[in-house]
Amino acid sequence: MSERSNWKILRERRMNEAGAAEAYHAARLAYELGRTVRALREQRGWSQAQLAAAAAMTQSAIARFEAGGTVPSLRILDRLAQALDAELTVQVTPRTHVA
Repeated sequence: MSERSNWKILRERRMNEAGAAEAYHAARLAYELGRTVRALREQRGWSQAQLAAAAAMTQSAIARFEAGGTVPSLRILDRLAQALDAELTVQVTPRTHVA
């Protein structure tokens, strides 16, 4: 069996464990939020330290967030958005289900 097949089997087994899907979803959201903030920061030509100073945070907090290691509160997300001259939009929309 190839290494790729072993990984696929392991992943399927793990995703069937209690709470795995929820944890995966939370990690994906954290990663996407961090990636978006990093892209905005880089568009401005700022370092993590510069964003941290503008948002009254530490550089290490910015680094953890951009790596998807933490999910900040809405208050912190708003501070980041303000520092980046961006608008924070939080949306909950219904899923479309196909029958």
